[in-house]
Amino acid sequence: MKKGLLTLLLLLPAIGYASYFSDGIRAYKTGNYLKAKEMLQKAIDEEGSEQAHFLLGLLYLKGKGVKKDIFKAKKYLQTAVDFGNIRAKCYLAEAIILSKSKDKKLILNLLKEGKEGGANECTAIATKYNIPI
Repeated sequence: MKKGLLTLLLLLPAIGYASYFSDGIRAYKTGNYLKAKEMLQKAIDEEGSEQAHFLLGLLYLKGKGVKKDIFKAKKYLQTAVDFGNIRAKCYLAEAIILSKSKDKKLILNLLKEGKEGGANECTAIATKYNIPI
């Protein structure tokens, strides 16, 4: 009995940890972007969720459930890249393009690295902005 209670007590933080991020993903997938933003922000603030940065960056990049904000998108996507999210490289490159940055080398490197890492979004973004990779 004590062992089962101890196991439950040890699992409770993990159960709580998954809740905001999981709720954020569910809301994102169903198109409830306002709730997704709220849950993903809580996942970052209260749980330290690494992956929530990627989706929150996408929300700001696309203006879904939030006012489109390229500066915030770049911030969240850069953090996702720093955590190792390959797909975030593609969208960070797009955010940099949209911010009218002149750093073409950085944009090209992000797109190439993302593509080489298996992120098909990089090819689509490169094509959209006529960037050969």
